[in-house]
Amino acid sequence: MARRRHGIIPRVAHAVFRGARWCLFHPQPLGALVVILGSVLGLWGLTTRSDAFRITEIRVPADSSLTVPSSLIGQNLWAIDLKAQAVKLKAQQPQLKRIRVIRRLPNALQVEVIERTPVAQVRHGQWHPVDAEGFVFPEASSAPWDHLVILKGVGSPQAPLKVGGENESERLLLALRLVATLRRSPVLIGHRLTAVDVSDPRSLSFVIDDEIEIRCGDEDNLTTALGRLRTVLRRVAGNPLAIRYIDVRFKDPVIGPRT
Repeated sequence: MARRRHGIIPRVAHAVFRGARWCLFHPQPLGALVVILGSVLGLWGLTTRSDAFRITEIRVPADSSLTVPSSLIGQNLWAIDLKAQAVKLKAQQPQLKRIRVIRRLPNALQVEVIERTPVAQVRHGQWHPVDAEGFVFPEASSAPWDHLVILKGVGSPQAPLKVGGENESERLLLALRLVATLRRSPVLIGHRLTAVDVSDPRSLSFVIDDEIEIRCGDEDNLTTALGRLRTVLRRVAGNPLAIRYIDVRFKDPVIGPRT
């Protein structure tokens, strides 16, 4: 005997009918659910109208120049759109990494500020710090900072760097990834990373200790290149100043002497 086939609409209708029939003969759970929902809505309404949650204080970091709208005072704490307020505050100072607005019961808002941390520097007319997300700080210096890694080859006429905002330049982000990888690498313990050059992404290079250029190939082969570099640095540990460059793109690294 052939099995009867039901379409999706009859199945849904049958399920709805069964559910309605079950609720008709078992009203207790449905009634309890209605009571709970009613209680929650009532409590929420009472909370949003209560004077106990009227904002009387807005806490901003002492060293911050952010201006919080005075119109927030007196409003209900639960009626404030925290994300929208954070966006407005960040627009005042885009150089900040993140701003959070938090409710502090019973009647205060607290503003938390996360500063950006420079990890390198780029030249755009003058030298500008840049953070790990590609934000180029407006602050500038005519000479490079000693404590920040110099990034080379990160800008171009087709994709100029934007000062005072985040940049999505592929080469800039490549350079920042390279800086992060090199700083984490145990190979460079005892050495100072001075500069990173991504002018040719297929032939990356960096400078350590202001003196020695390391030619390491593309990003995909960086781990292998660093392994070779470790061997070379151990071998020349006694006389590193005599080296101009180390080319670790090959299985047998090439050491260029300083003349």
